[in-house]
Amino acid sequence: MTVREELAGFVALQRLLKRQIALQRESETPPEELTVLRATFSQRRDVLGTSQARRDLLVKEQAELQRDAEALREEREHFRKQKSMVTNMKQLSAVVSELDHVEVQLKSKDDRLIAIMEELDALEKSIAELKQETPEERSARESAEAAWDERRQAAGAELVEVKRNLMSVQVQLGKPAVERFKKLWASRRPLAVVPMEGSSCSACHAELRPAIVQNVRAVETLQHCDACRRLLFDPEQFAE
Repeated sequence: MTVREELAGFVALQRLLKRQIALQRESETPPEELTVLRATFSQRRDVLGTSQARRDLLVKEQAELQRDAEALREEREHFRKQKSMVTNMKQLSAVVSELDHVEVQLKSKDDRLIAIMEELDALEKSIAELKQETPEERSARESAEAAWDERRQAAGAELVEVKRNLMSVQVQLGKPAVERFKKLWASRRPLAVVPMEGSSCSACHAELRPAIVQNVRAVETLQHCDACRRLLFDPEQFAE
């Protein structure tokens, strides 16, 4: 295998690996528009869940308060009857004191029940709104999901082709050359083989020695950048 053929294989591997990384990222990362729409929908569901949990707690508290209030009303009625039956001031004072204590507790329970009912009314309205995603929101989210699913399928199909091409290039290069590339790739990924830019390295932008520039263009030996040690090639000779 000539130096040119080996370098051509390395350039092909580099480009295929770069494309593979891009396709994998595309398959795994939803577009920003979809991410925003998903976040909005997720936030809506989170707020809905929090609101429903709060409603359930309030309903439970409401039931307990209603039982307590009913018991206090019965107790108040009991003391009212006692008040009408007392025979002296001492008894009257004791019953009135108990009755006042019950009235204070009952007022506190009733006030809390009113506050719960008001909060429950507001929560029910909020929950009803949160449950109903607007047609525009749903359409935008579903369209974005469908578009990304289509892109993922296309990326997946292309990824299969890229992997097949990677295997084919490696077979053509042979194991020794592939091992040399893998060693370079492991230390310089994701850019192990880079084009010259005029007389500079396109990766680190270091100015290349004239002899290196000449050798890169001649393709008689493999040439590395003195600064970053990446393998260099002439883009005019190894076009996309």
